[in-house]
Amino acid sequence: MKKNLGNFKTRKNGNSISLTVPKTIGVQENEEFSLSYIDGNLIYKPIKKNNNPWENGEYSKYDFRKLRNELDFEIINSNSVGKENTND
Repeated sequence: MKKNLGNFKTRKNGNSISLTVPKTIGVQENEEFSLSYIDGNLIYKPIKKNNNPWENGEYSKYDFRKLRNELDFEIINSNSVGKENTND
């Protein structure tokens, strides 16, 4: 869907030129975009976020030690049941 959002003027920002994005389109602070220049047109596309919860910070505040303590069995001193101790 193509929608005209208005006319915007570039501004000098240090050694770069900035182009304002209206708040009404829902772009949040610190979102990342790729920029292409095709036939005189600037095309911004959002960069997909990392969906891996171990890398994107989703589990950064999760208390795994607490969960371990709530389990009904000992984890640290358990005997191996598979190939955990192999040095392959």
